[in-house]
Amino acid sequence: MRVGAVLVACLAACLVAAGIVSAQGTPPVVTVTTSQTAATLQPPGPLAPGQTRFDIVRSGRGDREVIIGYLRAGVTLEQFTAALRANPDSAIELSHLEGGTSLTAREERRSVTIDLQPNAQYVALNIAAENPRDWGVTPFTTTGQPNGAPRPSADATIRMADLRFTGDRVLPRNGNVRVRNQGWAPHFALAAPLRRGATSARLGRALRSGNDRALGRVLDFRQTLEVQSLITRGADTVAQVRFPRAGRYALICFFEGHAEQGMYRIVRVR
Repeated sequence: MRVGAVLVACLAACLVAAGIVSAQGTPPVVTVTTSQTAATLQPPGPLAPGQTRFDIVRSGRGDREVIIGYLRAGVTLEQFTAALRANPDSAIELSHLEGGTSLTAREERRSVTIDLQPNAQYVALNIAAENPRDWGVTPFTTTGQPNGAPRPSADATIRMADLRFTGDRVLPRNGNVRVRNQGWAPHFALAAPLRRGATSARLGRALRSGNDRALGRVLDFRQTLEVQSLITRGADTVAQVRFPRAGRYALICFFEGHAEQGMYRIVRVR
């Protein structure tokens, strides 16, 4: 009887230990269900800090875009929300935007993994609506005890710094890409297929011209993919990508005229 009890106890302890290792082997998942103007998190929080995967899921029709970030010290949720409604650019100064993703009409879900900070007030922003007053603001908080999850592996890395893209020149058609903002300014990374015969020089001239027709002659905007939504300095995410096709793409940041100042790069997707 005693031997049997000891064996059962040991087996239970081993199973618990195995469960802990398994739980720490991959980041926990938070599902973000999006309508046109709102986002719902499950679980809603508080969340443990550390590597956390956010699965962005569509509810209904239309494009979606979700950005996740935490508020700077001393900034209240009310202050941030008011700034966001009045002038989204001013709200950026009140927050650290850590990651996000968008869904086009052909996508039902995508994920992004973010290193959540401890004891922070976070917001998940659904910015799909045209009017910022209709953007959804879903708050959640983090605790102080880390979840212990490792960063997921990535097939390629993109770095953004001082109005330049660097890193790998070959991206996976279907995989994970690590995106790091190492510069002073907010950036995002939009990928658009290059048309046949388009060169880096032609792309640069079209971007500097600011002419939509000139851009349309070198880029196919019907099949764009936002590799990473707007992130601020220090953000380091792992974004899931599913490019519509293989081939040559232009990585571009259009934020505050960055593309006209040379923030673009030609990469190959395969």
